[in-house]
Amino acid sequence: MKKTCVLRILLCVLIILNTWMIFGLSSESSEESSQLSRKVTAVLAEWTVRDFDQLSAEQQEAEIDRLHPTVRSLAHMTEFACLGGLWLLLLLTKKKATLFFRGGIAMIAVLLTAILDELLQKWAGKGRVADPADVLLDCLGGFLGCCAVLAVILLIRLYQKGRCSTMKITSYKIPCAKLQTPLRLALVSDIHDNPHGHILEALQRESPDLILVAGDLTDDEQINNGAAQALAFLSECAAIAKTYYSLGNHEVKCYHRGNPFRHPIPVPIPELYREAVAKTGAILLDNEILSDGQSLTVCGLSSGICGHENRPDPTLLEQLKKWEPHGDVKLLLCHHPEYYIPYLQEIHADLVVCGHAHGGHWRFFGRGVYAPGQGLFPRYTSGVIGKNCVISRGLGDHTKIPRIFNPRELVMITLGGEE
Repeated sequence: MKKTCVLRILLCVLIILNTWMIFGLSSESSEESSQLSRKVTAVLAEWTVRDFDQLSAEQQEAEIDRLHPTVRSLAHMTEFACLGGLWLLLLLTKKKATLFFRGGIAMIAVLLTAILDELLQKWAGKGRVADPADVLLDCLGGFLGCCAVLAVILLIRLYQKGRCSTMKITSYKIPCAKLQTPLRLALVSDIHDNPHGHILEALQRESPDLILVAGDLTDDEQINNGAAQALAFLSECAAIAKTYYSLGNHEVKCYHRGNPFRHPIPVPIPELYREAVAKTGAILLDNEILSDGQSLTVCGLSSGICGHENRPDPTLLEQLKKWEPHGDVKLLLCHHPEYYIPYLQEIHADLVVCGHAHGGHWRFFGRGVYAPGQGLFPRYTSGVIGKNCVISRGLGDHTKIPRIFNPRELVMITLGGEE
């Protein structure tokens, strides 16, 4: 409820600012308005007219004269498109009214503003006149703004409805001379309590020897409320193959919930949650190292975000530095890929698996746009870094912002054989 009130206040402020801008521009004299729009037209002409800089001054003025009416019309439409979209967004926060009713109210608000805008021009004088055609143009802009808002909402809802089907399976082969028979490992990360039925179906088809859950399966709020969905997933995984689970920043409450200036402090996992995970058959490793006594050692390196710092637990890091290069196969579950280069690259692990970066969320030309812990245009969001660190793009999201060119990813790793 509090978030809705804040959103409504923000939208009201934006509507007032937009309306103030419209009326402010209308109160200018005809000469001032024309000068401003011609300056904008001149800039657009430089971008759109071929070889504009090489034209004579008279030819440049002729091109500006040609484009000027179109630019003024588009400017009017853009102003009112923003206004119509803002009004519709504000009315959409009222849940009980029908969409037709809310859209109608938004268009009435646009129409009244357009009429007042034209009357203001007439009353102000200064060479400006009221033109009924401008009212129609403004209403068309408002209508297109409303349509744009509805289109975005529809795309988001379609994305949310179909998010379970947008998953790819990526396979990697990591050499390991210690294994005569390769191990098939499934890397699962960043489900964030999203639906997981399709993930379990894929895991059953792939039939891995081990399942590695590298953090952000759930978050602290769900853990405090029983984390039924996360526990059900772990139980199903354990029925498919032996499952190891390490903790990400969301399990330990180290994330910015609505406050980017907050510096989170980790919260210990409740004992009840540990016991519940143990009952599923999965093995929770919270900054712990576990050996099966025969040929496999697995470490779960928990998220190390604490205030301004973001680094692994120093005590466990010292233990990992003592790992011998020979002997049993050593697997390291580490939620944060940004830990690998400064802290883990020299450790004698045969395989390091990570998540957290969500592939950069939006990917263009093979590069992610943003990742927590790495910022804009991060380096470590997907694939293999070094010789043995595999990064998953994740299987869910904790935000409604859709991914772009970045499907969710179940990673299958074949560990074994020579390089």
